Amino acid sequence: MKNVKVILISVVLCAAVFANSRIAALGGDAGFWSGDRANIAIFPATINDHDFVEMDGIGDDGGDGVNATILWGDATTWGFGFDGDDDATWMNIYWGNGDVGLNVQYKSADDGAGLATSETDGFAVSYGQNFDWGELGCGFKTGDENNDDSEYWAHWRDDMSAWIFDSAKASLTSTDNGQDGAANQTTMDLSFDMFTHLDAGGADVLFGLGVDYKSQDSDGTGATSMTLPSATLAIEADLTDWATLRAWATHEYNFSCTNDATGSTDPCTDDATGPGSTGYGFGLGFNWGAATLDMQIGEDLFLDPVTTMAGWDDADLASEASVTLSYGF
Repeated sequence: MKNVKVILISVVLCAAVFANSRIAALGGDAGFWSGDRANIAIFPATINDHDFVEMDGIGDDGGDGVNATILWGDATTWGFGFDGDDDATWMNIYWGNGDVGLNVQYKSADDGAGLATSETDGFAVSYGQNFDWGELGCGFKTGDENNDDSEYWAHWRDDMSAWIFDSAKASLTSTDNGQDGAANQTTMDLSFDMFTHLDAGGADVLFGLGVDYKSQDSDGTGATSMTLPSATLAIEADLTDWATLRAWATHEYNFSCTNDATGSTDPCTDDATGPGSTGYGFGLGFNWGAATLDMQIGEDLFLDPVTTMAGWDDADLASEASVTLSYGF
């Protein structure tokens, strides 16, 4: 009988739940935006900073469903998360005591035959706390005895006055797919970024520069690469007291790369664009007091705003065809 597909949980919390459209419209890295609730995924101590109910993926026609999260408390904070594309989660609970933040997830499923060899489980734990030397978030995930996938991660962030920057953050992620022989693969990602927020009147401008180091090994066949710089530029500007325009651009330059790997897993594969790559995107946010709505938008809105907003064009106003709706209390 065909074994059930192995079910593993996300690195921390439920990544889909906290991949909100605001952060996606600012470049996708919540570590640059300390006040956003998406930081719960990388710095769990921020669980203590929020009381909200959030629904993400509204209007998504990709079949992933809607993700929902609720978090509340005074001296003690409790929260629960639900992934619309996940039918195997038994528990996804958040807890904070004002200083420490924790998340625990457990998933289990089988193929219905009731056989031990057909069952899969996975669990994850994440921990966060603030110290004199900065914010710390760390955690791990693992599979079951039939699939020993594992992933460990740690994030740090603090004030740092250096050159034109006033803050810095770093992260480390290590994975092992738990397979034997030629199927085994391990990876390590290490990054460090310095960044600053500039007050531009009615706008918040982010500028960050960093370096990324990545390595992977597939049964003795390895590759390493260094990206320098990894640049991020983002702006969040007030259009009115209830509407916000967002935009981001990133640039990465592959400073060095060595490998003895081939094929699709080779991070040094050359292409016509050269060693550098640039990405960009846009978004809109609407704030009605405690309620907020955020979305990513495409370029068509700027090129032909009347047609796009009136729905005469086939393109969706929300470029990802979904929005994030939040209510803070």
